[in-house]
Amino acid sequence: MATESSAVRQGPVKSEPGSSRVAGIFYRHWLEALIIFAVVLLTAEILLTRFFPFSEKNVTESLQETFPSKLKIDHFHAIYFPRPGCEAEGVTFRSVSGAPGQPPLVTIQKLIIQGNYANFLFRPHHISRVILQTLRVQVPAPGKDGEFKGGYTDTQTTIGELVANGAVLEVARANKPPLRFDLHEVNLGSVSAKDGMSYKVRMQNPEPPGEIRSSGHFGPFKADNPGQTAVSGTYSFHRGDLDVFDGIAGTVESEGKFSGPLEHVDVQGTTDVPDFEVDRAGHKGHLATQFQGTLDGTSGDVILKNVNATYQNTKISVKGSVTDKEGFDRKFTSLDFAVRAGRLQDILRLIVKESRPPMSGVISLQAHSTVPPEGQPFLKEVTLQGDFEISDGHFENPSRQLSVDELSETARGLKKSQRNDEKNGNNNTPAENVISRAHGHVDLKDGVATITNLSFTVPGADALMQGTFNVLDEKINLHGTMKMDAKFSQSTGGIKSLLAKVLDPFFNKKRGSVVPVVVDGTYHNPHFGIDLNPVKKAKN
Repeated sequence: MATESSAVRQGPVKSEPGSSRVAGIFYRHWLEALIIFAVVLLTAEILLTRFFPFSEKNVTESLQETFPSKLKIDHFHAIYFPRPGCEAEGVTFRSVSGAPGQPPLVTIQKLIIQGNYANFLFRPHHISRVILQTLRVQVPAPGKDGEFKGGYTDTQTTIGELVANGAVLEVARANKPPLRFDLHEVNLGSVSAKDGMSYKVRMQNPEPPGEIRSSGHFGPFKADNPGQTAVSGTYSFHRGDLDVFDGIAGTVESEGKFSGPLEHVDVQGTTDVPDFEVDRAGHKGHLATQFQGTLDGTSGDVILKNVNATYQNTKISVKGSVTDKEGFDRKFTSLDFAVRAGRLQDILRLIVKESRPPMSGVISLQAHSTVPPEGQPFLKEVTLQGDFEISDGHFENPSRQLSVDELSETARGLKKSQRNDEKNGNNNTPAENVISRAHGHVDLKDGVATITNLSFTVPGADALMQGTFNVLDEKINLHGTMKMDAKFSQSTGGIKSLLAKVLDPFFNKKRGSVVPVVVDGTYHNPHFGIDLNPVKKAKN
């Protein structure tokens, strides 16, 4: 009890002097750490302000060095944390030599640059990411004031990724509407002045409208000669609408690969048009091609070196070009094509309106065609010069084939009773539709086909004719001579044969006869007859 009472009387226990010294030391160290940290932050801020690579001064100088132009930035602010970078709004590039009031060459609604502090130490010239929001590039026509030529820089800066989704590229053309490319997705990787860049792009093609997807490599950019900039990759083209071209229609799909300098890119690939149609005829057919050619990426000109096409069941070989030409506001088409032992009915599907091709057989042809874009209907614009040959030909329309059969019977001098016997199989010769052959030369211009050296053969008769066929109103005007195995008077019966005998001396030859003939009327209602004034037509 005494011990407990004495302890109470002693009062509170006083702290030892050593505890105060520990607290003081801890406080001083903490204060020193705060001061050091503040000095580091202040030093870092001073260094970043002075040497920060994404300052407005550094970014502006870098852009002007790469693209010599009048550069304007509406708003700029640097970003230090959590990752270094900057944002620039209202960025425009204008040509140094451009006329006042001329639209800017490049506009960017917002330019975002994102870096990494680790790269400051280990990759000082690397930028992690660049984002271009609402990019619009307007390329003037070649040779015009304000042409955007770019610049050359030996900068070591590389960009890990550049994104410019929703960009628009417009390429001006002399005396023509500009070509507009809507770039829905643009992703560039490993961008550098030394090695160029990889790319992936998805965009809307202007002519013909459709979606293009492509990936590959571009560059390095040749600032002094952009056309020599290397490009390579693969592409696919989807839902291309051929209706924009006068005279044809259909939906095209295509894929292929390409490589070479921008002004001479070698391209090879395939196309498929399941519903190809010539507007005038109105028949849909399957058209597929395998092709090799070159593309001028600076102008859009196309050279077709070798095209192997198949329309329905007929193979067609094509060479030619689709290029700009002085005096025309659109592409000028020039094609050479050839068919070897194709189906006549397939070719006629491209020409005639009838639901069923009027004639079938085997056709070979070789022709040169041009389509100058003069703003007229396709059949008024297209020109064609070529030679054709038809074998094993016969008409699908029974009435037309009957006319040819009767022509053959008449030319052989068969009487009516003999004709009936032949048709009924009472003769040694079995009944059959007469097979005909034809060949000639055609020149098509302004919708009128001028036909020369047209040789038409059926059993018992050979005709040599010339004249015109108007593809617009389908009027026929052909004249010439027909050599028959029979005498002229044998080609008719009754009272007509008596009158014909009077003319035999004029038409009969040593074997058979040669008669002047004419074919007129229209394609749907042709008229065959004796030409009563062949001399006048020959002079014309």
